[in-house]
Amino acid sequence: MPDRFPQGLPPRRSVDHEIELISGVKPPAKCPYRMSPPELAELRKQLDELLEAGFIRPSKASFGAPVLFQRKHDGSLRLCVDYRALNKVTV
Repeated sequence: MPDRFPQGLPPRRSVDHEIELISGVKPPAKCPYRMSPPELAELRKQLDELLEAGFIRPSKASFGAPVLFQRKHDGSLRLCVDYRALNKVTV
């Protein structure tokens, strides 16, 4: 492991990243499900921290992936993103 991690994302390139799907397949679309108020607050907190740190940026993708939380040993919540449906239709 490196001693220090990068402070943000690499510089913007001339071409944006694109997820290539299998020809003729529509991206998976599921109805959003309800989260409990503590989970929703934790999701907003983690997303704000990641955006502020520069580790993520807003997406222009026409599809998304469901998220869930797993409780850690110390009682905090670990964010888990379920990309299985998207992975099935990705080239």
